[in-house]
Amino acid sequence: MKDNVFTEDAALNSLPVQSAFYVAKRLTVQLTQVALDFGVYWVCLGLVLSLWTSIPGVLQVERKLFLSGVFLVCFAFNSLYEFKSWMFWDEMRAVLKASVTATVIVIVALFTLRLPFSRVAIFVSAALFAPSCLVGRYFFRRLLFGLGLLKTRILIIGAGKTGELYAKKIKEHSFMSCEVVGFLDDDAAKWGTTVVDVPVLGGVEDFAEIQQNLNVGEVVVAIPSSARDLRAHILDIAGMRVKRVSYIPDMYMLTTFTASMRDVDGVPVISSSRNPVNLIKTMMDWGGALIALFLFSPIFLYVAYRIKKDDGGSVFFTQTRMGHNMVPFTMYKFRTMVPNAEQKLKEMLKDETLRQEYEISFKLKNDPRVTKIGHFLRKSSLDELPQLFNVLKGEMSLVGPRPFVPWEIETRYGEMARQIYSVKPGLTGLWQVSGRNDILDYQQSKDLDLYYTRNWSLWLDIVILFRTIQIIINADGAY
Repeated sequence: MKDNVFTEDAALNSLPVQSAFYVAKRLTVQLTQVALDFGVYWVCLGLVLSLWTSIPGVLQVERKLFLSGVFLVCFAFNSLYEFKSWMFWDEMRAVLKASVTATVIVIVALFTLRLPFSRVAIFVSAALFAPSCLVGRYFFRRLLFGLGLLKTRILIIGAGKTGELYAKKIKEHSFMSCEVVGFLDDDAAKWGTTVVDVPVLGGVEDFAEIQQNLNVGEVVVAIPSSARDLRAHILDIAGMRVKRVSYIPDMYMLTTFTASMRDVDGVPVISSSRNPVNLIKTMMDWGGALIALFLFSPIFLYVAYRIKKDDGGSVFFTQTRMGHNMVPFTMYKFRTMVPNAEQKLKEMLKDETLRQEYEISFKLKNDPRVTKIGHFLRKSSLDELPQLFNVLKGEMSLVGPRPFVPWEIETRYGEMARQIYSVKPGLTGLWQVSGRNDILDYQQSKDLDLYYTRNWSLWLDIVILFRTIQIIINADGAY
């Protein structure tokens, strides 16, 4: 491929022209979203204030305009009308942050101006508005994606495993309103092939022509081990032509904890600090475990009855696992295999194909040792329920790295184990919600555990718990 040399003027001239039609279309969509948020807030506010009819003038239009206006301004400051290509969890976080900020502003304003509004009514209406708004935004974004409006066209540079995984995630999350239109890779053997049904269109040097022909709006560099010169070159040829260039880092080499950038008199400084597991996480673990045990107690008793009835063996399966600070503990699960499972496994692993499959994730997809009730328990993840007792005992957390068996330290983890288990292992975690048993390889599961340990936050725990519920319902990757 011959070199492509661009001047700044040439790059600017090659940008897609934003016609009056495009601007009008985008403005119409933004105003429609504003109107939807406005309407949802008025409905929630009117519903709640109807319970406070003794307050004079609570339904006056100008006062509704003031209250809803504060919310909409806070939404605008949190980029909620820019239709960013972020996931639903990011939208949720922005909506909650904007709603809390707006509620505080409104309550302070009402107190300062001494307006006859119930502060409790304002708080309750905001609590009702946030989830209602999220539901409305979710379906509106899905509608926009289905109609092809404001869809971001993405070109991925790197047709390897990382690029393939990212393309799969884009396809799974239509809320992002993104479409992967092609891959670029300097490996000529991949040209003309497809990755997750997306074509590999050429090499990096073909970017300018392909970007213009396909009207690409975003580039994602999915070459984690790429050299600095290559990343700089990609930025040179892509930075002036698309709205955004993103990089997927090598998770194993990602050593930052919680990174933030600040300006020191013109000098950009990136700081990283580790968020220690705090009292809030411990309280969430105990509270969540108690609530879950109460809600699932009928299922718990029924499953125990079925296991005992089927073959008369023990209800629980216990195994030594490594925990916080590498201290071993006994982990509980419902038994899903026949009583002599270990003996049968030794015979089965004499088969080379089965042995290779087992060495990847220490599980077999079609394991004949699994009982009839065991298949259901594994598919629904109900076999994990007894681990709630480990959470109450302080040996595990609701969210954390995967609790591994002692012999995995030498064969799989090595020195990385101490880094990962500086926090408690979890009943669920990033590994479980990022593919579970269908994850690309064993190394990636370790990288995800390491990433969680280094980047822990309360919000990350909340997102993982919500995603766990979704995955359990869909029974994704469980066997």
